[in-house]
Amino acid sequence: MSGITHRIRPELRFSPARSGDDVYYVVEDQIKHRFWKIGLLEYEVCSALDGTQSLSNALMLLASRSKLGASAGAEKLQGVGLWLLQMGLAEAVGDDPAAEATGAPKPEASVKPSRPFDPSFFRIPVFSAECMDRYASGLTWLISVPALASAILVWIVALVMSFQNSEMLIGLGRKLFVPGSQWWLLVAWLVLKVVHEAGHAIANNKVGARSNGAGIGFMFFAPSPFVDVTNLWSVPKRRSRVLVSAAGMLFEITLSAIAVICACTLENPSVQFLCFSIASLGTLTTLAFNGNPLMRYDGYYILIDLMDRPNLWQDASQGMKAYFSTWLFQGNTNQSLSLPLLVYGVCCWISRMLLLVTMGWGLWMTWDGVGLAVVGFFAILWFVIPKIKKRSTSKSTPWASIRSLCSALCPQKAIRFAAVLVVLGLGCFLPSPLQIYWPAIIEYVEPSDLRTIAPGFVVEVLVHDGQGVQAGDEILRLSNPDLELECQTAKSLLQSSDEKCVSLRAQHKHSELQAEEALRESLLVKANSLIAKVNSLRLRAPRDGVLIARMSRNLIGSFIPEGQSIGMIVTPSKIEVNASIPQYAWETVAHHAEAPVSITMRNGDRWAGKILKTLPRSSETLDSPTLGGLYGGPIAVTQSKDANGESQLKTVTPRLHTRIELQEPLRSQKLISVVNEPVLPPPGAMCSVKLELENEVVWQTGFRWIKAGLQTQFRETK
Repeated sequence: MSGITHRIRPELRFSPARSGDDVYYVVEDQIKHRFWKIGLLEYEVCSALDGTQSLSNALMLLASRSKLGASAGAEKLQGVGLWLLQMGLAEAVGDDPAAEATGAPKPEASVKPSRPFDPSFFRIPVFSAECMDRYASGLTWLISVPALASAILVWIVALVMSFQNSEMLIGLGRKLFVPGSQWWLLVAWLVLKVVHEAGHAIANNKVGARSNGAGIGFMFFAPSPFVDVTNLWSVPKRRSRVLVSAAGMLFEITLSAIAVICACTLENPSVQFLCFSIASLGTLTTLAFNGNPLMRYDGYYILIDLMDRPNLWQDASQGMKAYFSTWLFQGNTNQSLSLPLLVYGVCCWISRMLLLVTMGWGLWMTWDGVGLAVVGFFAILWFVIPKIKKRSTSKSTPWASIRSLCSALCPQKAIRFAAVLVVLGLGCFLPSPLQIYWPAIIEYVEPSDLRTIAPGFVVEVLVHDGQGVQAGDEILRLSNPDLELECQTAKSLLQSSDEKCVSLRAQHKHSELQAEEALRESLLVKANSLIAKVNSLRLRAPRDGVLIARMSRNLIGSFIPEGQSIGMIVTPSKIEVNASIPQYAWETVAHHAEAPVSITMRNGDRWAGKILKTLPRSSETLDSPTLGGLYGGPIAVTQSKDANGESQLKTVTPRLHTRIELQEPLRSQKLISVVNEPVLPPPGAMCSVKLELENEVVWQTGFRWIKAGLQTQFRETK
């Protein structure tokens, strides 16, 4: 046998399977114990590779003799052949001396994997298939109707408890991504992934398949357990395959529900934070990654089983490339592409790009300059080296590539290509959705605190949050039956003592009268004190102003203890905003004294303001702990002690303090507005401030991000 030929590896075994009216094939590697699911087209390509001819000749012969091969087109057949070689299902045998003499590239050179070992993702096997079967077989009772009913009950209980303890959970959430919490997140991540993969292994054993082993994988050096369930394609029932694919997410969500219950019932702060970390990652990562059908995780495999289309990803990617290549350049394709498949391919591409950019940005920010080097290394590994290897297999020069590109552009296609470039260029001059905002808090000048003197139940609220009051206006009415009864009793005793004093005075019993008058004085003091307390059950405004009491509409029927603050009276004209701005923004605020600003509250209310004063000297000490990351704020801080040994919060970089006057409410931009105008914000509320005269376009925002990132990563250390 002369020349290079291709064949299917003899160690492979093909088994037909049926799903409804469709037929597919399960390929088993009897040496490596791996499984693949292929369709009719892939099976026909495998049948054509009999070892007597090269891949290209076999594909040409298949296209001429098979209706399915002819309808697929040469490009798709070539893609299937390359996929078989890259997956190790097909192999090249023989040699071609004539090809070596002429310097022509070998056919298999173009189909070898174009990337070397990828350190961004690799796996280390730890447990064998026998070990996994032994452990999973004893836990198959977790995949049953009673277990599912119990899990649903746990979900409902966790949902109810999360609503009842929402404020506590929100407080834990504010500390989730502050400095020092990454170790808790790592522990929570490992626990969740172990449970996730255990769910796949148990469900795989339940449906009669066999796990090929388990181990630990590393994605960007982050550890993550894995279980090999590739033999799932040997299971004929789609429902069983969907169950195995969804089992990991179900186990994660159940563990997250248990963690929510533990966080709401336990009192240990460390255990609460760990449970909240598990609950957060177990819901967010499951929905955003595992359940996302645009990425090749559990959600994708559930989707292809429901659609019964095992090659959805490949079809969408190849179809999208062929469509845009045909749309921009000269060329024809025999591949028909539906609109839903095109939209799916575009969404998958956008999802991959967003993931790569986000991970690259995270590595850069986390590992400083080393992170930038790592990002550059992976960019070269994934994008540059494959291009170099592809060019090395061809004899075309750069000028030849440019000429071929120019010749491929017909006038109509060139206009379209230019139109795309123009649209992208004009998009850079559109207003950026990511404008410059500075974090700030609301501060009131000389507020008057409202506190109850006597405890009681709220029976009526006469003035609500945001309404104006005058000195002496009644705001709240309380009821305290015990206090009122005690006051009536004291009044009765005082009246009885008065009558007795009159009687003793008439009888001229001076000694007894003197003792009774002393008792009357004590009863009078007690009665006056009780009367004052009963009168204080009608809470009144101490001065003119506006009432700030966020919970005023929910107070009726609640019990308020003695000395409890229910709000404050403020003067609307004496409200200020204390903003913390980065040091590099000094030039901006210095040239815009008394410039208008917009203040956005967290509930969506917007106010107009004016810059009053910016301190010219920056400070590394954060005066408002609410803005600190340790307390849920947006500014990264570290704890330290001052010269007197008192605790203080220090910012990573120096910041400036700006005072802003709160002027008037702006039109609400919320879709549903309960009131016509925003109510006065409470003191200490966090908000964001934007300079109205500074509006960035898209390219300015991108340039600012790159500049700030470079300044942060490569700043000089003292």
